[in-house]
Amino acid sequence: MSYVRVSIKGTLLSTEVWSVNPTFDPTGEFETSVSQSALDSAAQAIADLAIPTGLRAIMGAQTTRTGTQLEVRADADDSLLALSTAISAVGVFGTTTTSLPPQSSLVLSLRTNTPGASGRGRIYWPALSATTDGTGRVNGTQVSNFANDFKTYLTNIDAALTAAFPLIGFDLAVRSRKTHTSPHVVKIQAGNVIDIQRRRRDSLPESYTTVTYP
Repeated sequence: MSYVRVSIKGTLLSTEVWSVNPTFDPTGEFETSVSQSALDSAAQAIADLAIPTGLRAIMGAQTTRTGTQLEVRADADDSLLALSTAISAVGVFGTTTTSLPPQSSLVLSLRTNTPGASGRGRIYWPALSATTDGTGRVNGTQVSNFANDFKTYLTNIDAALTAAFPLIGFDLAVRSRKTHTSPHVVKIQAGNVIDIQRRRRDSLPESYTTVTYP
């Protein structure tokens, strides 16, 4: 068995780079070898996907999605089985004025039915134009739009993979390289506190918007 790591790539302020890396677990199995042409097709389709309005509103006008990379990896040892990269036909920018530092992010927490750290994941989305209130927390409507639009984006990525490999099907998952498992996501949560990419500040209380998945 294997899994697919999807890397969405972009730039911040034209000088820094960012990426988000959701994992999708095939409901079936690739044939004896992964079709490179099908993988290339999926990579290009994902690179050219529209980014929903709520995500673009948070990105900031100087934040750009530039492309994607797909890695098919083995369940047993996470070794790389196949790779494809694609550049977006047109770079997708955020839609509102940049007002926060480059590493500012909103965090999407991925929850599965597997207890412990191996059943939880996070995605950090650039949030250089998030709107905060008097307490320094992100506007509730913006967080709600972010959570629901991210669900749409992830669903569309899933659909692009399925279109390229119609005999398989895919589920959003959290990959644990410690246990070599990929439990499936059952809900996603978006917090209302600005975070710094790759660094969590769990001591800051925050409220959550939760949507079911899929």
